Amino acid sequence: MRLTDKQYVGMAWAAWALLFIAVAGIMLAGGQRTVVPTYRIAAINWIDGRNLYEGLGVGGFMYLPQSALLFIPFALLPELISEVLWRLLNIAVFALGVRELGRLAAGRGRINLFPLLSLVSILMAWSCARNGQATMIMAGLMMFAVADISRERWWRATLWLMLSVAFKPLSIVLILLVAAIDRKMSWRVAAGIAALFALPFLTQQPGFVAYQYVVFLQNTTTAAHVGSVEKGWTTLFNALTVIGITTPELVQNLLRLAAAVGTLVLCWISRRRHETNRSAIFVYTLASSYLILMSPRTENNTYAILGPSIAVFISSAWLIKKRMVSAVLLGLMVAVLVFSRPIEWTLIPNAGTSWVDPLMAVFFTSHVIVQLFERQEQSNETR
Repeated sequence: MRLTDKQYVGMAWAAWALLFIAVAGIMLAGGQRTVVPTYRIAAINWIDGRNLYEGLGVGGFMYLPQSALLFIPFALLPELISEVLWRLLNIAVFALGVRELGRLAAGRGRINLFPLLSLVSILMAWSCARNGQATMIMAGLMMFAVADISRERWWRATLWLMLSVAFKPLSIVLILLVAAIDRKMSWRVAAGIAALFALPFLTQQPGFVAYQYVVFLQNTTTAAHVGSVEKGWTTLFNALTVIGITTPELVQNLLRLAAAVGTLVLCWISRRRHETNRSAIFVYTLASSYLILMSPRTENNTYAILGPSIAVFISSAWLIKKRMVSAVLLGLMVAVLVFSRPIEWTLIPNAGTSWVDPLMAVFFTSHVIVQLFERQEQSNETR
């Protein structure tokens, strides 16, 4: 029996269930590592008509007002119950997204990649799931979206994209890429954004809602500045400081813009070089890689969004192209990502910032770009 056999699908779902049981058990036992109170306070503040943004870009609520709206059903529950149910929703959506990405990778083949993708994704998502971060639900919805775009389910894909950015603004990268490269999504995305931004006006006074948008922009600008100039974030530019390279904020922003253009071009190329399913995987992976490497506020836990993509490329190297060296190297990359903190503490204990995760992300993104330009073989339809 192989990990891809159908008998392992049930075991994969059991592993996701164990992940939920573990993180729920930690909270029930009094665990304090959680970001959920921030969401709860924002939801209650929205109900009461109070300002959502108190951290001035340094701490507190960092998302769109829509995120506070979406959390209201959880905020109305007892705190411990909301902590547990929020994690259940995050893990469930992420797991279902991983399943969709596995179906894309399998193409018209009959192999089931969900067990292998689950193994890698769970390892990389542990900390994110424990803390209750919205990164998981955002990533799951992003995977739903690219899967439905590949099946030409345009409106459903639009719904997933709008929900993803409502939960966490980082998914705007995928939204802009999709709007640029998929003509049938362009006007739907515009309509979705208009509806998304109009929705809060149905729940609060117009003046209050407009003010929250203004403060959100101010908060986001300050947050980006803080992320660009302070150490502690798991970003590419912070990683460079370990070898003595300090990148001025203006240069960082110019490089982010250049990387955004490059990512757009690569996604456009993927649409023309690869069949629909494989192109969808490239678009999700390139969007995620851009977020990981270029966002000024990337954390170690944010790397959970790369887990499913790395697992897909492990599957491709191992099962389709029969390149065991590549598969092993990608597997070792996962191990390094999972144990990045101990590795950093051992090798450079006084680094002052995380550098292993960005380094691995650069290696992985380079691998993805090579695969993007590689000639597509007939054997890529998994059997």
